[in-house]
Amino acid sequence: MLTPKLQMLQDALKRLIRRQAAGPLEKVLAKTHAADLAYLLPHFSTHERKLMFERSSDDERRAQILSEADSDVAAQVLEALPRDLAVELLHRMEPDDVSDLLEHLAQELADELLERMRAADRSQVEDLSRYDSATAGGIMSPRFFALHRDTSAKDAIEALHHADADVEMAFYVYVVNEAEQLLGVVSLRQLVTSKPESTLFDVMTSDLIRVTTDVDQEEVAKLASRYGLLAIPVINGSNRLVGIVTIDDVIDVLREEATEDILRMAGAGDDLADQKAVLTSALKRLPWLLATGVGGVLGAVLIAAYSATLVTVPALIYFLPVVLGLAGVIGVQGAAFITQSIAQGRMDLASLGKVFLRQVASGLLLGSLFGALMAAFAWVWLLGGQPEASITAAVVLGGAIAAAMTSAAALGVVMPFLLIKIRVDPALASGPFVAIGADLVGLATYLIVAGTYFNR
Repeated sequence: MLTPKLQMLQDALKRLIRRQAAGPLEKVLAKTHAADLAYLLPHFSTHERKLMFERSSDDERRAQILSEADSDVAAQVLEALPRDLAVELLHRMEPDDVSDLLEHLAQELADELLERMRAADRSQVEDLSRYDSATAGGIMSPRFFALHRDTSAKDAIEALHHADADVEMAFYVYVVNEAEQLLGVVSLRQLVTSKPESTLFDVMTSDLIRVTTDVDQEEVAKLASRYGLLAIPVINGSNRLVGIVTIDDVIDVLREEATEDILRMAGAGDDLADQKAVLTSALKRLPWLLATGVGGVLGAVLIAAYSATLVTVPALIYFLPVVLGLAGVIGVQGAAFITQSIAQGRMDLASLGKVFLRQVASGLLLGSLFGALMAAFAWVWLLGGQPEASITAAVVLGGAIAAAMTSAAALGVVMPFLLIKIRVDPALASGPFVAIGADLVGLATYLIVAGTYFNR
């Protein structure tokens, strides 16, 4: 949802485009932050985006907007631009952004644009393309600031003054040896407060956080977040410094992983872009819908097994939606809590016993509360006849609901650990697996407890 400021900006841009007011449009675009324009791009048609790029002040600004935009949207914009302009914009973007953008283009167009790029830029992009896009190597920038270990603090400061403007994150000076192997890091604060004649080797911090090119991007983001780093150096198998992952890339990773987890929780695939293709979207959702269908069939089998009791005591049928709803929700809540705790490193298999007891106790407390409420409701509204008999039946119904919620809560605790054991992302535990499992376990518990009493 757009903020009032962005909504006003969108309306103003659309109005100027519609009126073909080229001059005012150029002024508004020039005064607007590139990140705001990038954020608004999905709200404009292909024709409107093309006009906005044509009226932007210069290629540097156009490239900045593309870098800030989501890759799939940026790819659509790039496809609509003349090839010469598209290549020029790619030259002005960071190699890691270019590599990511080319992955979202049709292969033929990506190859054509890459072939037309300057040799030096093309080489950097091709080097990044060798790595998996979801690893440190895939998201790193090869443009970093590194100096030899024997460089003096005075010379290092002088080198910073003449550093290429394209160098990313010059807040850190990385220290390397003759083989370009990473030895340590010096912050700008350390550098300017050191004696001019001190070498970088004398003032550097050797105990620094580093990752190899094959480390998963989510782990890189966690490290940056945990240690409050603006950049993390990336090394190859020989400890040679090959790139850095900067804070802007970390933020992108965190957002991407959060989106992926949310979609997985709903069983709707991994990527928002996948939802635009009808067949792809349907195929992504199909397995979870099949699993839900199988769960529904098992639920039908359970209900059929107790059909005689359900016919005799219709009140049991009336409360089935209540049981399924409460059991499903408490199971998903427990799984979400466990999954997030595991992701943040606050919980492991060794603490499962204590956590299990706490969550089951919480489920029992909530189950008892809702069981008592449903028992009172059943006694007042549904169960007629002799007061003694109706009170007993209502208590049994309430107890069955409490047992169903408790068992579902227990399943919600155990499920994430089971998924980890079988090497499945535990983020899935907060979605269809737990929803289906909690419904079945809750339903089975409810029917067994209530059915045992009414079948006497």
